Amino acid sequence: MMTAKKIVTFSAAVLFAVAVQTAAFCSAEPPRMKAILTVPHEFDMLVKAGHIQGLACSEKGIYLSHQLGLAKIGWDGKLVKHIDAPRHLGGIACVNGRIYGVFNIRRREDMKDGKPGLLRIWDEDLNQIGEKAFQEPAGAVGVLDDTIYYAIALPKQPHRPCSVKRLGLDLADRGDQTFDFGYDIKYGIQAIASDGKSLICANYGGVSLVTPEFTSFKKLKCPSFAEGFALVPKSITKRETPVFIAVRALGGNMKGWRKDPANNPPRLRLEFYAFDGASFTDITE
Repeated sequence: MMTAKKIVTFSAAVLFAVAVQTAAFCSAEPPRMKAILTVPHEFDMLVKAGHIQGLACSEKGIYLSHQLGLAKIGWDGKLVKHIDAPRHLGGIACVNGRIYGVFNIRRREDMKDGKPGLLRIWDEDLNQIGEKAFQEPAGAVGVLDDTIYYAIALPKQPHRPCSVKRLGLDLADRGDQTFDFGYDIKYGIQAIASDGKSLICANYGGVSLVTPEFTSFKKLKCPSFAEGFALVPKSITKRETPVFIAVRALGGNMKGWRKDPANNPPRLRLEFYAFDGASFTDITE
């Protein structure tokens, strides 16, 4: 028979064990997210088009741009729809059911009103719903709050200055900004995403966190995101921490695909990275 003292001691031990297990459960990291793989031969258009230029996503799917078109895949990696587009479609962004894509159009016969720059808008079923031509060729686009930001495409030679143009959601001009990230890049900004507070600009040279006014820059620790990355909806990640999805090419990218496309067809692996405000951590399974 237990004495009162033993009962109190036993109860305390049980409560302590329960508390430890509860704390461990609450502090446990969410499971890693499974990588998404595209289906062999569903992206054979990349043998001609080259590599992926941009990525965007929503609850309804993942959108991937290349210089000859735009594709939508499901969260299972299977191709849903593909459309052609004028050369050269660069970065894309998806906000509030709209997909924004920008172009650096090099052939005069493909230009609208003789202008090499173009912003085109599609719905999430890839139906075109708007566009605006401009004089400057563009390489990347991002949307934060009520402003569209598109980056001017620049030469391959290493450079420091970059230029970004601003538009309202009604496509009205809101001016431009020229700035220096503090390190050499090539071609200008390649991809623009946002954590909901700041812009994140990926370049061939680094990735920087940028204030919406482009007055403050911070270089981030992360892998290359130059072929496209985007913030993933919390309904998909099941995490409070912001998570981004990024494109990784399999099979040697276009240099590998073009050597033997029958046996090494273009395939993509989409990976997940948690963002703590200063660095990205790979959380891909």
